[in-house]
Amino acid sequence: MKFAHVTRSSGTIAGVVLLTGILCFPLIAGARTRQETATREFQKTLPLAAGQTLSIESKFGEIRIHGGGSREVAISATIHAETEKFADSVHIDVQQDTNGISVRTVVPSESPIVIRIGRKNSYSVDYDIAVPEDAKLWVKNAYGDVDVRGVHGWSDLETKNGQLAVRSGGSAKLTNAFGPIEADGLAGDLTVTNSNGTVTVSAVQGAVDLKDRFGSINVRNVNGAVTISGGNGPVELTDAGASKVNNSFGSVTVRNIHGALTVSNSNGSIDVNTVSGSTDLNGSFGSITFANMAGYVNCTASNGRVTGGPTGADVYVRTTFGDVSLEEINGGVDVEDSNGGITVREAKGKSTLKTSFGSIEASGLRKNVKATTGNGRISLTDVGGDAFAKTSFGAVTVQRVNGHLTVENSNGLVTASSVKGDATAKTSFGAVTLDDISGSITVDNQNGAVMLSAARTSSVCKNITVKTSFAPIQVRLPEGAGYNVTAHTSFGRISSDLPVTSSGQLRGDSLNGKIGNGGCTLSLLNSNGSIEILKLAK
Repeated sequence: MKFAHVTRSSGTIAGVVLLTGILCFPLIAGARTRQETATREFQKTLPLAAGQTLSIESKFGEIRIHGGGSREVAISATIHAETEKFADSVHIDVQQDTNGISVRTVVPSESPIVIRIGRKNSYSVDYDIAVPEDAKLWVKNAYGDVDVRGVHGWSDLETKNGQLAVRSGGSAKLTNAFGPIEADGLAGDLTVTNSNGTVTVSAVQGAVDLKDRFGSINVRNVNGAVTISGGNGPVELTDAGASKVNNSFGSVTVRNIHGALTVSNSNGSIDVNTVSGSTDLNGSFGSITFANMAGYVNCTASNGRVTGGPTGADVYVRTTFGDVSLEEINGGVDVEDSNGGITVREAKGKSTLKTSFGSIEASGLRKNVKATTGNGRISLTDVGGDAFAKTSFGAVTVQRVNGHLTVENSNGLVTASSVKGDATAKTSFGAVTLDDISGSITVDNQNGAVMLSAARTSSVCKNITVKTSFAPIQVRLPEGAGYNVTAHTSFGRISSDLPVTSSGQLRGDSLNGKIGNGGCTLSLLNSNGSIEILKLAK
């Protein structure tokens, strides 16, 4: 036997670095190769009482365990080695005590501090073991697969550089690295820890707690709660109880959750459909999509689009650098965005919509709406309550409001029709057009035309106050309504299709008097523009 010997000197630094590199990696002397020509068989059978544990510790080989009706443990092993001498030196140690049965592979000179120089004796040991169905298992392996079937007791299984699979079992704890994990048909809880390998889980009666890095995760048909922590791979979760998912650098897809759901993801999309409880979604640098949510939805995102609905309760969204699109919300909507547009179709509760550098478009809103943006247009249609719209450098268009309307704008036009309540509009450098307004009207404009018409279906007057400059004012009023008229302009003329009983001095740029018997206020103030009072067509 030869051993490496390294002396410290200025001329041997490279040798020290080389040795250090060797020590950083596991020796794979026992990995199965084509040179293994010698084999030896091992068999042993021992009884295992209910509640006892079978423990196995090995490396370099497969371990397969299957449950049966017998109360005995039948151990069958095949030893592979390069030479018969080395095969004979590999020992399988089996011990039994009150805790159960322990099995361990023992190889001569297997100390981790010895580095063999020259020819290495490779070996592997494959186990095939039958156990009682209710046996408890503790397995630790390396550089080989572990496969367990039909064992319903608690299992703690670990391997590295191989596949780990459990089917038709009880509760289990599974640990792996550099290999996949599969679990199917477990009657109890499941705990999984993996790295650099995929994880597939299905048909688990209990809860699932899963951690994985650098591999995809697929979990389905879990009766209990699910907790998933992933990274650098996609996550798919289907048919589970209350769940929490944390991931990065991979997409998250969730379907059919029976309870509350929380998802956090970065650098990947989130797609959720059908959740019976409340939902919290947190994402960055990826789109978020949700649909068929029974409870409220709380969504926080950045640098990604948010699309959602239908839902059974309120929706709360906070995002940046992405559009928001919501529809069929069976509750209120609260959206705060920046650098993205907002679209809402049908919301039964109160709606608060706020963004910057993006448009707002909303329709089918059963209650009040407050829409605020900067540098974007606003369009509101079919509002069941009051409507408030504020923007700049964008147009405001409103149709069919069952309550009051308030619009604040600058450098943009305002157009509204069919408002059951009062209408108030303020803007500059844009025209204001208000049609079929049932309540009072107040308009404050600069450098923009104003065109108003009261509701056609009502003969009862409402107060009207209008102010603008450098553009005309045109007001259409129903016949039979009475107004106290005050109108004034400069560099323009005043005209009226309705009879006005004047008081005071009559001038072309100023008018004070009454329409009918008076009653409501009609105040029209302009500069550098004409004023027209017209009869509203029936």
